[in-house]
Amino acid sequence: MDNNHNIIELLRTFAHRTDPDRVFDAEQALQPFGDEIVPALIEALNDPDFEIRILALKILEHFDGDTEPALPAMIEALTDSDRNVRMCALEPVASFGEKAKKAVQILEKWIGSDDEFSHVSATGHILMIDPTRSEELVPVLLKSLESDDFGIRCQSAWLLGQLGKIAKEAVPSLRRLLNDENSFVRSVAADGLRDVTDNDITHVAI
Repeated sequence: MDNNHNIIELLRTFAHRTDPDRVFDAEQALQPFGDEIVPALIEALNDPDFEIRILALKILEHFDGDTEPALPAMIEALTDSDRNVRMCALEPVASFGEKAKKAVQILEKWIGSDDEFSHVSATGHILMIDPTRSEELVPVLLKSLESDDFGIRCQSAWLLGQLGKIAKEAVPSLRRLLNDENSFVRSVAADGLRDVTDNDITHVAI
């Protein structure tokens, strides 16, 4: 338990930094603890400080060791009171694929939400966990590619790319986004199109 305390206190030294290297630096500082960090990170997901919870999730997302013992706690983080914590839980949870099926019933509640980013993100991450629902849910992402919000268009295109060949019906829509008015959307659409088709996309004006 002493190690858990030491690891969490070490997290506190990085949690409130705003620079982009804070996660990398925290990971480097935790390296000497090896797999012992996983129980401490699970404990950190219940810390009152939401910044600690976010940092714990980001480290779990990148950690090379066995993080499966943390999966139930990460799924629980999808119901966190803080939106940023919920968003940060998506990637590490969905990376487990079918093993994360208990997360689906939580994410289904996000679909249709007034929070369009949560709506889109839940749709894509459900598909990462359960690709058999592609016929039902890929059209939801395709519709989101038409959003007036360029951030939603980016997120939808990125998610479709992550889904790969199960999102092949997105090819025409992603091709249209190669001419989007926003350079970020064009770039993400090109990456997504490449991932869906397994082809290099060239001559995209970024």
